[in-house]
Amino acid sequence: MISCHNRLQPRLGTFDHLSISEIMAKKNLLIIHQGALGDFILIFPAIIRLKQYYEVIDVLCQSGIGKLAKALGLVDKWYPLEAAYVASLFTNRIDSKIKTLLSPYADIILFTLSDQLERTIRRLTAVPTCHIPPRPPGYVRIHLTKFVLENLLNCRLIKKTDAGVEDFPRSARRSRPGYPARILLHPGAGSLRKRWPIKNFLEIEALLKDAGLEPQFILGPAEEDLVDTLPGANRTVHLLTDLIELAALLNSAGGYIGNDSGASHLAAFLGVPSAVIFGPADPKRWKPVGRAVEIVRPELACRPCFETETTNCDGSECLHESSPEKVIKAFYRVYSIL
Repeated sequence: MISCHNRLQPRLGTFDHLSISEIMAKKNLLIIHQGALGDFILIFPAIIRLKQYYEVIDVLCQSGIGKLAKALGLVDKWYPLEAAYVASLFTNRIDSKIKTLLSPYADIILFTLSDQLERTIRRLTAVPTCHIPPRPPGYVRIHLTKFVLENLLNCRLIKKTDAGVEDFPRSARRSRPGYPARILLHPGAGSLRKRWPIKNFLEIEALLKDAGLEPQFILGPAEEDLVDTLPGANRTVHLLTDLIELAALLNSAGGYIGNDSGASHLAAFLGVPSAVIFGPADPKRWKPVGRAVEIVRPELACRPCFETETTNCDGSECLHESSPEKVIKAFYRVYSIL
């Protein structure tokens, strides 16, 4: 386990000054989100925008994600989605703790595909609830962050001037005096369908070493099957289960190369120069958001199929046509800005 002590908080950006009446109207917001790490990180820009409208923003989500969001200064408090009293929302006997939990909030944003959950929340409280699907319909090629901001605008929770994607506050591009040569490689992904071949990552490792850099691997709980593919006394492999430790490690690095995964979204948000390899998923919908991100995916006639098909095609050209040389070139386009 890695112990890092770097500051985790990125620079969240600045906003135009609010009027006195707007400041006085600030209130408490609860966000309920059932999604995984990558989906949640893509709403971080929306949370940053919402912070100018609310005095307090709390979140009900997976515990690890909630701890991370608080450590990054994005939310004030988190509630565990895994708690038994939260699970009661999906039964006929609602735990009384739920009403207590909901009572302090003036608004609720609910990210879910469950109409039942929305009906239950509306039955339990008169608090205005903005129901947003956790992802846009599969046939719509819109980025998740833009989709969320447009829905917040429709719910009248933000102004039109705050609904744009291009100019949202991003983490600061900054020098990394500690370990600028440390380049983190993440060969895993939550879905096996998104994994670039491990042999390609080993080639990337060799190319980085030839350039005088210090590549190191990171693996999470979803990538334990890759541990045996990375033997060697001269290779550093970080096995991490804690998202705050992952964020600290990413903050210590000079760059990052990885698959379409939650770790890649976190690296991009933290401002780490990143090359992210996409395969069957659509980067127009799921590209990690940050100041220094290069997406690697070949131009193909076929449409990204991750959300419409249960398996990749036999050739998996979307993954196999991205060579290590192409990935390295993409990485150096962002790494060279330091």
